[in-house]
Amino acid sequence: MPRYFFHLTGQVEAHDLSGHACANDDEARDHGSFIAHRIGTEKPEMVREGNFISVRNEEDTELFQIPLASTTA
Repeated sequence: MPRYFFHLTGQVEAHDLSGHACANDDEARDHGSFIAHRIGTEKPEMVREGNFISVRNEEDTELFQIPLASTTA
């Protein structure tokens, strides 16, 4: 199963060093969306333009940029 990496990018950056195995790009996008919503809900001050999850494949190609968002808003 391919490994994808989910980097927090923007005002505060955090790089995913271990990655997560996903069946395909669609599953990776869903996982990135889950992460973006979890961060946005737990740390609503992080929800602002320019803060997003960068979903990257094993070749370090960016596939998606998913903005942080709160599930409670």
